[in-house]
Amino acid sequence: MSKMNFEGTATWKGGTECALSVKGKNITTVSPPPAFGGKEGYCVPEEIFAAALASCMNTLFLLIAKNSKLELKNLETTALVTMNVESLEKLIFTHIHFAMNVKLENDNERERKKANTVYQMAQKICPLRQSWGEDVPITFELNF
Repeated sequence: MSKMNFEGTATWKGGTECALSVKGKNITTVSPPPAFGGKEGYCVPEEIFAAALASCMNTLFLLIAKNSKLELKNLETTALVTMNVESLEKLIFTHIHFAMNVKLENDNERERKKANTVYQMAQKICPLRQSWGEDVPITFELNF
């Protein structure tokens, strides 16, 4: 299998703010949480990280669903990333929780069973789980 690289850029704008860009396109401006001297009202980098993880899980679910012929009306995933702050020098991600909300085109027992199978497969091949193992617990929740 080939190797894939992903790149994003953070450009300091002044104070604690950085402009985030991907492929030369500005995405947003972030600032650390106010507890770390950041400005109120900005997204924090960890929120962008959580949104990217949620998008990754959506993509996995959608690819598996397509191969399984599972028809969806809607799919929304929220990622909750927990970080312990022991000190400014020791910031540790301690847990990631994915809550997936699925609306099926045909909401019946057979399709829900198929959706649960897709959900279990997505959990199994989650790149985070495969990369971090059990060092950072990752939990999943599926809601219809």
